[in-house]
Amino acid sequence: MGAEIGPGTDLVIAGRGEAGRRTVKIPGLDLPPLISGAVRQCRPHFVAAAGFSLLINVLFLAPTIYMLQVYDRVVPTGGKTTLYFVTIALGFALLTLSTLDMVRNRLFVRVGERLDALIAPQILRQMMATDSAVAGQAMRDFDSIRTALSSPAVAAIFDLPWTPLFLAVAFFFHFWIGVLAVAASALLTALAWFNQRSTAQKMEMASSAMAKAHSSQQAAAMNGSTIKALGMTGSMVERELGHRQNALKAMVSAQFSGGRLSAASRFTRLYVQSGALGLGALLAIAGELSAGAIIASSVLLSRALQPIEGVISAWSSLASARAAACRLRIALEKVGETHVYTELPAPLGYLEVEDIGVRGCDGSPVLFGVSFTVTPGTVFGIIGPSGSGKTTIGKIVVGALQPTVGTVRIDGARIADREQDELGRHIGYMPQEPSLFEGTIKENIARFSRGATQEERNRIDGAVVAAAKRAGVHQMILRLPQGYDTHLGLMGAGLSAGQAQRIALARALFGDPTLLVLDEPNAFLDQNGEAALVAAINHLRGRGAAVVIIAHRRGVLECADRLLVLEAGKVKLIGPVAEVTARLAAPPTAENAA
Repeated sequence: MGAEIGPGTDLVIAGRGEAGRRTVKIPGLDLPPLISGAVRQCRPHFVAAAGFSLLINVLFLAPTIYMLQVYDRVVPTGGKTTLYFVTIALGFALLTLSTLDMVRNRLFVRVGERLDALIAPQILRQMMATDSAVAGQAMRDFDSIRTALSSPAVAAIFDLPWTPLFLAVAFFFHFWIGVLAVAASALLTALAWFNQRSTAQKMEMASSAMAKAHSSQQAAAMNGSTIKALGMTGSMVERELGHRQNALKAMVSAQFSGGRLSAASRFTRLYVQSGALGLGALLAIAGELSAGAIIASSVLLSRALQPIEGVISAWSSLASARAAACRLRIALEKVGETHVYTELPAPLGYLEVEDIGVRGCDGSPVLFGVSFTVTPGTVFGIIGPSGSGKTTIGKIVVGALQPTVGTVRIDGARIADREQDELGRHIGYMPQEPSLFEGTIKENIARFSRGATQEERNRIDGAVVAAAKRAGVHQMILRLPQGYDTHLGLMGAGLSAGQAQRIALARALFGDPTLLVLDEPNAFLDQNGEAALVAAINHLRGRGAAVVIIAHRRGVLECADRLLVLEAGKVKLIGPVAEVTARLAAPPTAENAA
């Protein structure tokens, strides 16, 4: 099986098992299957770059040939006309070389651009599908790989295969000149190998530590007000500096090792270049080499060794990209073949939860065999102490989390049988935290929908205003500085907690969903906000939508038809609200305990 990417389509990688995975090997990089498949789509760029590399390296012989002509023909004969012509030819060759090198570099830049177009959507989808810190680092890791693939280090790698061309020309000058070139190449190659052996593990550790430090710093910055209020600023600064120092210690150690080897390779190349002059002089004294060949062989050896030194100098960036590729492999391990969904009718809101169970990250059970149904036009409440699994049920019902066991069906079809974005248009979800995003209030309520035509944009604007009115926030929004166009910062900064929760309610109501899931919807609401919430719920019920409410405060549950009580991840009670409430209020008896 292989990979197929068409214009305007998503990348499809077939083969999920270890035996079925195909990867592209690039020196210093072991790319995840998703990225290796995209790299294969850039094969025409790399083939063209290889062709340009051949021409570039052939043209690099021009200075060598020019020196031979000047010292062996022009100087002994005084031929000025020959000097003019060979100088013009040299200028044309170097101009062509520079142009080809520029085009080759543009090809590498285009490779990075193409990879971004192919891979970034997949990474972003994976980031949205999981809340893990590994996924949050994925885009930065991909940027490291993309930068490495379009860096001068790749140009040096493409020049390496043509090093034998220069070695062959060195033997053309003289056998011992060729031996010197081969010995120097072998020595530099050994230095490159030793560089990889001594720095790879350190660089991977440093990159991983720095990635964790960045994630920790970002989390601290997002909770800056809490840190300041609790007098934790000094402690947190010290903590984050400790993380950075651990990462920098490993990074500095790797860079020092790489720096010593880079200096050794540079010394080797310069010494060999000068040594070629001395060896050429000895051969000239013995009458085995011309004066022009002395200078030409020195220039030739310098060019022959330059790609090897370039790879050694860039080894630090390649090692960082390799560490990023290892992390990215973990983040993208669940990205597989694109699934083609059968289009199903718009759901009416029949919700069936069948024996779902969930295990936490540590393997401990969170939910045990929870089952219930919600029919259109009814309100279903879920209550229970903190940690009983209420929020987990809400995430499972809307498809944000997959249960370990059990099934969730909407109108008889499993949630997994519908494309998530298509299903999401019929679902209203209000998480425990408002989770607003950077952008305008209108964009947040509209779920960042953008119409392609003016008619579609007008329809979206109308739906936004209608949702805001049903949530009771229309007048509040109009009193803001720019109304619906008021721009919110990161995490919805710019609104109070109560305002943010009411905007989140309007977002959940956008598009007249047939299934509405509200997790602690009145946690930050005042009396007016809670009244607006109850009115919105009653409106949805009257319209025939199914509503699931997860709450601690029972005031909002007065409009519920049925109630489920969770305790330690298990169903304790379920039934009509009046019956469940009476049983909860009844004094403990043997029958109730049973």
